[in-house]
Amino acid sequence: MNTATPPLQGFPDSAEGWLARLLSPDCNASDHAAFEDWLALSPRNALDYAEVERIHQLAGALRADMTSHAPEPRPTTRIPTTRRKRTWLRPLAWAAVLMLAVSGGLWMLAEFRSTQPIPYATEIGKQRHVDLPDGSTLVLDTDTRVEVAYERSRRHIVLLRGRVQASVAHDGNRPFVVSSGVGSVRALGTVFTARQEKGKSHVAVMEGAVEINPADNLDSRQVIPSNWQSSFTSKEIDPPEKLDAGANSWADGMLVVHKMPLGRFIAELNRYRSGVLRYDAEVAKLPISGAFSIRDTDQTLEVLAQTMPVRVDYMTRYWVTVVPK
Repeated sequence: MNTATPPLQGFPDSAEGWLARLLSPDCNASDHAAFEDWLALSPRNALDYAEVERIHQLAGALRADMTSHAPEPRPTTRIPTTRRKRTWLRPLAWAAVLMLAVSGGLWMLAEFRSTQPIPYATEIGKQRHVDLPDGSTLVLDTDTRVEVAYERSRRHIVLLRGRVQASVAHDGNRPFVVSSGVGSVRALGTVFTARQEKGKSHVAVMEGAVEINPADNLDSRQVIPSNWQSSFTSKEIDPPEKLDAGANSWADGMLVVHKMPLGRFIAELNRYRSGVLRYDAEVAKLPISGAFSIRDTDQTLEVLAQTMPVRVDYMTRYWVTVVPK
């Protein structure tokens, strides 16, 4: 499973080597930075690492399951010959299960829930920062709801609506997975955002890489590297595109755009307001560029009126229309 890409000086040149390095107690920030560079060398590197990590996770899950089923110590007694043979064969049986699971890709064979899902949510116009027990963090965008569950074989985030940014702490034994209504996104040492819309999910990767798995077409799984974005349905993944400028600016309370159609900009701004924000068809295609506050949408609308050939009409505080001047 070694890759053909040139090694980084002083660092591993294979997926197996990187897994061992990242699991080492001596792993530091320089190792993580070099790992990001190695992932970026080739899409194949991310795929190879994902496969090696899956095998490692399966082995860990099987070991944990064996431990949980281990009998309590008993006084030493003489075991009949036939029983000794069966006891001696048990490790071989588990080894056979491991080989079958690896060859069949059943890396989640021994998944067990350890906690009940914990819900987190935001109201319209609000955002929330959540620190998770493993050191990962979530930023919930406006009108977002997630459920967080830590299981034996994975850390599982269910995105029920809205958008979330995940900064993922490395854990070689439990992958970090964000599920939506159309599939899942698995982190590979990553900072990324996931957004859920009706029938479609959107992913933008700021650091590391993610693996997209459509729910009804697992054979089409695809790794999206750093500074790329993609969308997917339950059956297919759109071709990846370069990350939009300011794709993650919302997490800092800003909407950064470059030549975005005004109609699309107003629709995005409306997500952060209660009530109705509409626009006239005549202004929909006007290009807009700049950095705008999403924490004070009235201020942003005032900036539009001052810098563009539009007028902002307030029927009420909660019914606003952007029209030509």
